[in-house]
Amino acid sequence: MVKNKIFQYFFIEFFKIFILVSLSFSLLIWFSQAARLLSLITEYGNPVSIYVKYLIFSYPKILDNTYLLNFIISLFFLFAKLDSQNEMQIYWLSGISKLKIYSICIYIGLLALIINIILSNFIAPWSSYQGRLLLGNSKFTLINALVKEKNFNSPLEGLTIFVEKNDKKGNLRGIFIYEKSRTITAASGEVLSDGNTSYLNLYNGTTQEKTKNSVNFIKFKKTTFDFSNYQLKNTSYPKFNERNFNWLITNLDNKQIPENRKKEIREEINTRIIKPFLIIALTSLISFLIFSNNEKINSKKLKFFIFFGSISLMILNQIALGISGKNINSSYAYLSILLMLIAIINLFFFRQIKNENKL
Repeated sequence: MVKNKIFQYFFIEFFKIFILVSLSFSLLIWFSQAARLLSLITEYGNPVSIYVKYLIFSYPKILDNTYLLNFIISLFFLFAKLDSQNEMQIYWLSGISKLKIYSICIYIGLLALIINIILSNFIAPWSSYQGRLLLGNSKFTLINALVKEKNFNSPLEGLTIFVEKNDKKGNLRGIFIYEKSRTITAASGEVLSDGNTSYLNLYNGTTQEKTKNSVNFIKFKKTTFDFSNYQLKNTSYPKFNERNFNWLITNLDNKQIPENRKKEIREEINTRIIKPFLIIALTSLISFLIFSNNEKINSKKLKFFIFFGSISLMILNQIALGISGKNINSSYAYLSILLMLIAIINLFFFRQIKNENKL
């Protein structure tokens, strides 16, 4: 009964910290990304509603990318909390073994691993792809695209526009439009729309059109520029990290995909399936903090080496992950190294337990 309560306590405390840390990091990154993605409105002409929905769809990917770091910090905070309140000492005096606390940590690690696999295999790829579809199917809003004054904007493929002044109501002054073979300048203009297509009425300007042997200059008092021949830079074609897992496995043998792209597919598969097992290795390593109250072990040094070791493992894992996509043997080697790492850390842990029991 007491052991079940301890498990529940550890479980609740860890995930309270984990949720707080995850939200803190992910929201910080999310807000900075929101500022960077304002170009979706100002340069690419997407409506504000599309921008907001796209940000929402991008959030699970941020959670996925920060998951391992959040896990490390949360587990460290949990042990720091237990240590500061002398709760560990109470457990030892109550007859609860360090092995029992360690097994609880491993259960937490296994649950975190399952959540990570679900997030990286289903939720993050799906939401990222939905965001891409949202942008790919969005309608071009010319007023939004030209809202950036005194700046060269390229909201559509093959087109560059410069506007000296925009009153945000569709009335423009000092307009410069560049295409591959044509340049248009106009003193003023206004944005028009029939609901599906955007037009630009230009007033008092010139058109310079390049032919094979000459450049033709045409002055105009009024002309209409049609945007219907251009496409948005947004694309709905998914990246590998937005594909579902079945597609990745099926296309490993697709002869139409070049070998360098298959390397990316294997790396993505390893990221989703093998990389999460690093959580178990990190859990085992951080669990050495159980021994921080040992008189023979310097607590500050132990915490430093374990935290440094955890971050180093993350960095080395990222390097190994990049190599693992080279071929199938590299993927097997990556998995083998992770499993061996888990086994070695556990071997040292149980040896430390054995040495303490001898005393």
